[in-house]
Amino acid sequence: MVTTPISSLKSERLPFRTKLIYGLADWSNSSTSTIFGFFFAFFMTDVAKLPPLYAAPVLLMGGIWDAINDPLFGVLADRVRSRWGRRRPFFLFVTVPFAIAFILLWWIPPISTHIGLAAYYLVAYLLFDSSYTLLAVPYNALTPELTEDYDERTRLNGYRMTFSMLGGLLGALSIPLVTGLFSEIKTGYMVVAVAFGIMAIFPYLLLFFNIKESYSDTPQVEENLFRGFITTFRNRAFRFAAGIYMTAWVAISLASALFQYYVTYVVLMPKQLDIILGLLQLGALVCIPVMVWMSNRLGKQKAYIIGLSWWTVVMLILAVIQPGHQALVFVLAVSVGLGVAAAHVVPWSMVPDVIEVDELETGKRREGTYYGFLVFIQKTGVAFTLAFMQWILNITHYVPGVAQSKDTLTAMRMLMGPFPAALLVVSMILAWKYPLTKKRHLEVRKELAIKRATRESKD
Repeated sequence: MVTTPISSLKSERLPFRTKLIYGLADWSNSSTSTIFGFFFAFFMTDVAKLPPLYAAPVLLMGGIWDAINDPLFGVLADRVRSRWGRRRPFFLFVTVPFAIAFILLWWIPPISTHIGLAAYYLVAYLLFDSSYTLLAVPYNALTPELTEDYDERTRLNGYRMTFSMLGGLLGALSIPLVTGLFSEIKTGYMVVAVAFGIMAIFPYLLLFFNIKESYSDTPQVEENLFRGFITTFRNRAFRFAAGIYMTAWVAISLASALFQYYVTYVVLMPKQLDIILGLLQLGALVCIPVMVWMSNRLGKQKAYIIGLSWWTVVMLILAVIQPGHQALVFVLAVSVGLGVAAAHVVPWSMVPDVIEVDELETGKRREGTYYGFLVFIQKTGVAFTLAFMQWILNITHYVPGVAQSKDTLTAMRMLMGPFPAALLVVSMILAWKYPLTKKRHLEVRKELAIKRATRESKD
């Protein structure tokens, strides 16, 4: 097993090529998940004409499976042993099924009943999400394996989130731009799906052929799912990191899923959807290096709290803005970038740090298990929140393609403003209390280096 000399613990820089190739792979995750997050709910209700009453259980059941499969596949990823390592086999064998499953999400089958149509989209959702998770969990698990340096992990995630934002930017812009080129909007959705499905294949193959794993020869983890859950949640730092991540990303997921409804019916700017999405993603992209710099200079917790404080203010303004204020909407779209960048960069650089705490206590590397349970928590919250959104739209009598009632508009404002703002406040409180500082993490790494050296000398 590769170990880190005690003398090199204070600084560890990855080669530029490694950070570039690793970051590029998140293009596949981000481009497809952004299109899914921003447009799938709207696609079902307004393009496929599936009423919210039927769309809600699709999002709920798909989201529950989305949450459950993460720890299942995380435990699996830690158990895999192959000539390619623990993570890389997934990148080779799952990419093509992933692309096909993504395309199936955006096809409208010739099914005449609402129940049948809902069943189709549920199956498509399950296939897409299963293949997505089989790629994303091993990919996430590579972060703590590539470097143990506290600040280098932030820089590595800066590269990753730069490509994530680029993928998200192009994904978000593609739907409003491409669908407008066709007489039938469903054709535009399918063209985008095929294009981004195919493009999602190549970054993972590039990752497979160019990245080497550091801990592929560690002792195999033999624990079951229940024991993995107990062991993982004994880690106090992980509980805080998971809470920070979940609350921020539930807020992002809710705002993303509601975004097209909000722009179309609340501020009455459907023709400017592509501009607003572009400004939002561009603002976040520009702010990523700013957030990396702030994290290295001020610490991860302080940088995160600053970013989310500003984001909370923006969300509350969105709750009260009236139609006709287009310039203000554009400004807010750019302004939200600092908070979105914080949610992307900081939690993902916090979570790898808890892996060393776990290894110090258990003697094992369980990156896949940790990331599996992390995303399980987040996706459980997202599943219920998005189903709740559709339920609220249903009881306030949302009707696609027409001016909405006062109750529906009020509900959309509350779901876009106060509700996510409350989640962001909770996330900031957890970040303030987060126990694993840079100093403490360095102490853990020193203890680990001694422990590894002792174990190797006995071998």
